[in-house]
Amino acid sequence: MLSPAARRFWEILPGAISWTVLLAPFAMSFLWPAGVAYFIIVFDVYWLVKALVMGGHLIFGYVHMQRAMRIDWLDRLTQTEDMEAFGDDLLRRFHLARGFEARRLKEEWEQVEVIRRSPEIRKDWRQVTHAVIYAIYKESFEVVEGSLRACFESNYPKNKMVIVLALEERAGAPALAVAKRVQETFTGVFQDILVTVHPDGIVGELKAKGANVYHAGQELKKYADGKQWQYDDVMVSCFDADTLPSRQYFANVTYNYILAPERTYRSYQPIPLFNNNIWDVPAINRLVAFGSSYWQMIESTRPHRLVNFSSQAMSLKTLVDIDFWDRAVVSEDSKQFYRAFYQYRGNHRAIPIFTPVSMDAVLGRTYWDTLKAQYIQKRRWAWGIENFPYAIEKFFTMRGLMTLQDRIIHPFRMLEGHVSWATSSLLIALGGWLPILLNMDFRSSILAYHLPVLARNLLSLTWLGIIISTVIAFQLLPPRPAKYGKAKVAEMLVMWVLVPISGIFFGSVPAIDAETRLMLGKYLGFHVTAKERKTVFAPASVDKTVASRVA
Repeated sequence: MLSPAARRFWEILPGAISWTVLLAPFAMSFLWPAGVAYFIIVFDVYWLVKALVMGGHLIFGYVHMQRAMRIDWLDRLTQTEDMEAFGDDLLRRFHLARGFEARRLKEEWEQVEVIRRSPEIRKDWRQVTHAVIYAIYKESFEVVEGSLRACFESNYPKNKMVIVLALEERAGAPALAVAKRVQETFTGVFQDILVTVHPDGIVGELKAKGANVYHAGQELKKYADGKQWQYDDVMVSCFDADTLPSRQYFANVTYNYILAPERTYRSYQPIPLFNNNIWDVPAINRLVAFGSSYWQMIESTRPHRLVNFSSQAMSLKTLVDIDFWDRAVVSEDSKQFYRAFYQYRGNHRAIPIFTPVSMDAVLGRTYWDTLKAQYIQKRRWAWGIENFPYAIEKFFTMRGLMTLQDRIIHPFRMLEGHVSWATSSLLIALGGWLPILLNMDFRSSILAYHLPVLARNLLSLTWLGIIISTVIAFQLLPPRPAKYGKAKVAEMLVMWVLVPISGIFFGSVPAIDAETRLMLGKYLGFHVTAKERKTVFAPASVDKTVASRVA
């Protein structure tokens, strides 16, 4: 365990590095302006290359997602009932396919071959029950009903699905009324709908989502014990109240789960699309929403880097092994990954699920409320740096139990990622002007004359990435509500000119805010993000006769 003094050192370090990176160009502009200019040129070249690489990953992620959404994963599951015949069929299709499809089919075939050669690790998909935990605070019936309707409309057998409505005691009677109404609406549709109420004021807990879903997980375990279920037969998805799983989500998770030889040592990460209310939110918030989805699409194509974010799935066995969720942190989603990673001594990774889940973008009652809520949400996400001292602690305590690479990789990526998050947009926007504005002697030099032109020309090439982002955004948009005209479509196109502003005020600034608070010991609490809906889809009666079932 880290001593209190050591923990404070590691809490201070990220913010100290970020502020050093931001302030150094100011100081050096007086002492060595040419050095600052050359640094900015190299930095801009680095980000140009990085933007082009990430643009390629974004296209690749989109192609992955489109393929995953075309596949009938439930049909894939039924084919696995005869694993030998299924493997032969995959091999045949691999030889007929070309390019990307051939590579994906080969990967699937190789997974099937591992399972075929080891019958003892086979798992029949019909054994797998999905438990879906919805963390609910003060969300309306319409929001929660829409989320359960999405589960109902999935193609996975409903008698293999258990819904857990995780309420907070402090939300009071209105939350209980919403849960009761939801239960009545969907009675007989799923195997069961459980309602848990997390007690308020438990010592040692933060008033946060992690504490709520921890309590729900404990109650789910008791329920599973009562049913005498094997823990590795239960997949647990943890969602926010507004999360709508796509139709193929549960079947796709099950498919990836049964084909993973070390399935309980894995977590399963879908791509979050913040587009439930995307037509309603202001332009700059739309950019943040698309950017968040794009980052997860990019990371999903680099599974060696992928860490849990927002919605995710794990087996109940995994949750029991790691004692469910951390109850004392804000960023319980990413912490979940790290806890499993160190619990299994490095033998844990997140498997990307390319069938997405859809969530609400930030939207308050007024324009100012929306901007404020967006800033708070981004600051909360940046508060994930709170896990850095934990990773450093594990670097020391897991010595001899894990390789040096496994112990160092996540602290390094966490530190590099958060420092880059806090500094990059500001350096790109302002760094090239500092030596010119602050040093009169340098201003008359040839390098000073060419620096802004060179920086502008380099960064103008990054618009290629923005064009890619724009095209993909239009492909991901849900249908335009009738109340919006074609002018709204034009707004969707023009909004991309706000990318530099969004990058600074909803990227670097909230990140440096979070790091500074951690550095000063001013710890953040959990703020539930405002997510209003101007376009409300009225609940409809549920046709319980079409709920699919499996023996």
